[in-house]
Amino acid sequence: MKCCADDSEDSMSKITYSGAILEVCMRKLVFYPEIVGFIEEEKEKFPSVKVQYIFNSPPKLIMLDEDGEQKETIRIDNWKREHLLQYMREKVKPTSAS
Repeated sequence: MKCCADDSEDSMSKITYSGAILEVCMRKLVFYPEIVGFIEEEKEKFPSVKVQYIFNSPPKLIMLDEDGEQKETIRIDNWKREHLLQYMREKVKPTSAS
């Protein structure tokens, strides 16, 4: 069993990002009350997360590395606010309070 990798803590779960862009179409926001709630009430907890309003864009998270380069894009159409919060806490590095 020495050659086997442990699945419980896979390398993907340890990846963190320096920031993120929450991209959504402003006209479609009415269909995503969970995302609206996150933007209005929770977003200030994540200063490295920016909101971009792109016409006709489905709700998605664009995860960024230290250089601001896009590393991963995740559709969040059906996410609940709690899931979005938990994901941000786990994946976005907290910025140092200066």
